[in-house]
Amino acid sequence: MRIEDRIIFNEIKKGNKEVYRSLFDEYYEKLVAFAKSYLFDQYESEDLVQDLFVYMWEHATKVNITTSIKAYFYQSIRNRCINHLKALKVKDKNHLLYMDGVLQADDDLQHFDPKILTDIMLSIDELPEQMGKVFRMKTVDGLSRDQIAEKLDISVNTVKTQLQRARQKLKEKLLHRTGLLFLL
Repeated sequence: MRIEDRIIFNEIKKGNKEVYRSLFDEYYEKLVAFAKSYLFDQYESEDLVQDLFVYMWEHATKVNITTSIKAYFYQSIRNRCINHLKALKVKDKNHLLYMDGVLQADDDLQHFDPKILTDIMLSIDELPEQMGKVFRMKTVDGLSRDQIAEKLDISVNTVKTQLQRARQKLKEKLLHRTGLLFLL
């Protein structure tokens, strides 16, 4: 570590607010821009950078910088961005699994998350007419395959095929609608 960095960091360890403030002023905007290049989200980038500075202030005696302060900041923000993206991927993967469960469920859709229901209903509207009708009768109206076949005057196998195809098409549409496709 450079002598200058060592002096600055020792002042922060002592609780020197002026040195800390000048460090914050020097790096904050640059680090936010760097984080934004990973996250593409201004507010999330600002939060991560602020969290880093808070962490550094509160844990200055525990922080071990072996390179330079600048390198430490950029590496820390990079790691925080990667961790944040991993957490999002887990959330989105769980969201995707939940939507898949909704599509596979034979229950009516009224028991599910309203946001996901809205996405599903918009996607159902985009299905071919007969397929959308079969899917609605099964999931919204709660009819059995036999009842659907009788009402639409089609075979039970046709109902089964239409439901399978509808679920597959809805998965694809929901992936595009929710922006999860890039994670798969």
